[in-house]
Amino acid sequence: MLAHNRTENDGKWGSFAMVNLGADYLLTEQALVGFSFHFDRMTDPSKEDTKLTGNGWLAGPYASFELGKGVFWDTSLRYGGSANNIDTRFWDGTFDTKRWMVDSSIKGQWNLDKVTVLTPRLRAVYFSERVEDYVVGNSARDQIAISGFDARQLRVSAGAEIARSYLLGNGSILTPKVGGTGGYSGLDGSGVFGTFTAGVSLKTQDQWTLDAGLLYNVEGRGQSSVGGKLGLGAKF
Repeated sequence: MLAHNRTENDGKWGSFAMVNLGADYLLTEQALVGFSFHFDRMTDPSKEDTKLTGNGWLAGPYASFELGKGVFWDTSLRYGGSANNIDTRFWDGTFDTKRWMVDSSIKGQWNLDKVTVLTPRLRAVYFSERVEDYVVGNSARDQIAISGFDARQLRVSAGAEIARSYLLGNGSILTPKVGGTGGYSGLDGSGVFGTFTAGVSLKTQDQWTLDAGLLYNVEGRGQSSVGGKLGLGAKF
């Protein structure tokens, strides 16, 4: 979940939450394929008593390949849409979107010692969303037709994360981690951005993994956001 604040929002905070589900299969020791589903909810208030809320989804395949010792290529293709509601002081309406996203990254995994791992990553994400034509109306039953439009972003970034593992008395492995990323968001994006993360994971002896983390994002155009994530996974 993220909470964001932008200059054009007149100091008001919005929110973004996402739930991810997925399953994957190990084809070989160097290749993994899977399918994932993502559901998100967003609220975005602004000046002049305007509020936008939306529920969206993305679904599609993903894969991971080991290109060489300690070097991995992760890629995914997802398609989806969203249903949105716009509420202003005088006008209200709803609109739908169609969206798709390509996400590809190359990351390393370098063991600095037996318990410390450095993970550098180069990532590129292309996101496209089409807003369909829609109509807003008021209490007097007046209506205004709004033409649809396309929004696109190409985000290129580089960063690294460092993690250190500790063996607990019950056999579980506790791994704190910190990281940072910098990049540029082109096309309809906001320019330079940066992300700072801190988290911890716990892996039990029966192959269950619990992940928790905090993040802070800074984007161009005066936007910043803080958030957290929680994940649970298992290997069968």
